Amino acid sequence: MSDTSFDLPALDDPASTETGIMLLGLDPDRLLACLAVVTLADDAGQVAMLVDHVRHGGAELTMPDLVAAGARRWRSIRPELADADPSPSTSASLRQAWERSHRTLTTVFSTVGPAGVVYLTACWLRRADIDNLVATLGGTP
Repeated sequence: MSDTSFDLPALDDPASTETGIMLLGLDPDRLLACLAVVTLADDAGQVAMLVDHVRHGGAELTMPDLVAAGARRWRSIRPELADADPSPSTSASLRQAWERSHRTLTTVFSTVGPAGVVYLTACWLRRADIDNLVATLGGTP
């Protein structure tokens, strides 16, 4: 019988892994909005806070603006992501899948800041959801 116990992450795991696991739980529209914002501020926490600020009407930008900008970014970078990680992990362990894809994308996208790579990784691992949303917004994923 398989072990179904919950394991805490190792203390020496990179913080980006736990950040990534949390980001994988965001709705696709929020991930796209974050992908747009990360070009302005390369700090995962600041990006999430700004998106929430916009989401609740506290800024000049609107959530649809950010989602549309994120969709444009996704369309432009998705082919590069597919080339960089043509066989993304299908591990049942989110941490293993995250670590593998994040490591690959960090190497390939060396000019993208850490938060940018975090959001690219989250979107890449959730690409089916992101592609579906981008398709409903119009245009090819």
